[in-house]
Amino acid sequence: MGLTVEEKAKHFDSELDRIFDKGIREFTKLCIGQAPDYFFIDCPASTSGKYHPISELGADGTLIHTKKVFTLAYEMCRGLGCEDNRDLILSASLIHDLLKQGKTKSGHTVKTHPALGADLVSEVHEATQIISEEEYSVIRNCVGYHYGPWSINPWKKSLEDYSMEELCVYMADYVASKRFIEVDYRR
Repeated sequence: MGLTVEEKAKHFDSELDRIFDKGIREFTKLCIGQAPDYFFIDCPASTSGKYHPISELGADGTLIHTKKVFTLAYEMCRGLGCEDNRDLILSASLIHDLLKQGKTKSGHTVKTHPALGADLVSEVHEATQIISEEEYSVIRNCVGYHYGPWSINPWKKSLEDYSMEELCVYMADYVASKRFIEVDYRR
């Protein structure tokens, strides 16, 4: 028997509490609930050890990485002038790597995980309609474009063409993965 939506969401209680809009918070929770169990049990942020700090190489590595991305995105919204969409950015930050190793555990990062995440956002939106089309579009695009220059079609475009929200999620993800930067996500 797999983990329940509540058991999965509990891992992100403090982050979900920082999403103030109830509809966006519930939408995010439902997306988290659709994540494969492996994400919560055994999903290092990097299986090769080349792309993430040591603290993210254990079984809970992607979970820790996601919390760091969330923390950075929360702060970067102000610097990038997109605070009005903070809840959407925070939602995308929590969703961005939920399918990092694919729909079923592959044992490594799959290059299509941004597209899989964007599809997850679409599926939850179509099933629930609890957020507006505009909110859905921002979250989906932030998830789909979070891989920046490493993206593959249909989620590849120049960073110059990124919206501030997309840039915020991409940069938070990029900075959080650097070995020389420590992010205090527990505060």
